[in-house]
Amino acid sequence: MTDHQLEPSGADDWLGDRIDLPDGYRAERYRGSADHADIARVLNAYRMHHGDPEGVTADEIDRAYSHLTNCDPDRDIYLLSHEADGIIGYGRATFDDLTDNGTPDGVRDLVVFAPIEPDHLAEHLFNRIADAHEAHLAQHVAEGAARFRAYAPHPGPGLDPADEAAWLESRGYAATHWGATLVRPDLDGVDELATAALPDGVEVRPVQPDQVVEIVTQHHECFRGEWDFREMTDEDLSWIIDSPHRDESLWQVAWHGDQIVGQVKPFINTEENAERGYLRGYTEYISTHHDWRNQGIARALLGRALRAVRDAGMTEAALGVDTNNPGGAFQLYTSMGFELQQYEAVYTKPIAR
Repeated sequence: MTDHQLEPSGADDWLGDRIDLPDGYRAERYRGSADHADIARVLNAYRMHHGDPEGVTADEIDRAYSHLTNCDPDRDIYLLSHEADGIIGYGRATFDDLTDNGTPDGVRDLVVFAPIEPDHLAEHLFNRIADAHEAHLAQHVAEGAARFRAYAPHPGPGLDPADEAAWLESRGYAATHWGATLVRPDLDGVDELATAALPDGVEVRPVQPDQVVEIVTQHHECFRGEWDFREMTDEDLSWIIDSPHRDESLWQVAWHGDQIVGQVKPFINTEENAERGYLRGYTEYISTHHDWRNQGIARALLGRALRAVRDAGMTEAALGVDTNNPGGAFQLYTSMGFELQQYEAVYTKPIAR
């Protein structure tokens, strides 16, 4: 199974036609960039409702949707409108072919994704949308393992699910992986963290323009063997390289000779900061080469990243983490002053053959 760009197929087999919507709602066809302001507004409202203030703009949706893979916009995207409130949601059907993730031949994940504005989140509407997404995605089941995948905010492992998490469980989904958003509410004391020693022979160097592709590619390779790994495509690479928030002056990349052994690539979303009223830097894209783990590299680079965003005028930092990470990333970050803001569960459901 390989990741690929689907050929546009016109209006046939449109996902929106499959939804048995309640009175007052209707699905509208996706019109391209003309809809991206509404998509950004819905996604921001949905995230804020669940305690995740990370914002997106219409320009960022433009960029993301110009790099879609395994998604035909004519068939696989719709906007959800309400007769009184206008556009209140949208849906996108995609699939990921995971590789080198512990299964002999990989697995195809059929992704159910449909954010809805908080005032319209309700189980009956959620289930009708999920029914349609699952039926639509079933056409992409191929030979080999396949399952549905969805995401939902969750109180945390061992706690009772609510809202979308509970609705997914009632549909036969199970929480199989966990992610979390962490925030460091201040950047006091980061100078000490930034002086943590690196292993002998390892040094941080300023990033040169001709190194960007190699750095991004090596970061992706560090996650080979983890549950959600898939081969990087040209679209993936372009999406990262073209990010309007990319700022190599903030990046902390450790080298041993000509080998990249670890990295943290911070960024600052100025639009989000202005909208939310804070000064936040994201200390994200953290990775360590398999051969160099458990030697303090991630701690040392994250300390330097925190200092970099502080020196850029930020007063807090945030990052996301896979709490299943075998290297204990969650524990590392909390030991460096990051605090839990929200959990998200990755839900999966095997597809009956």
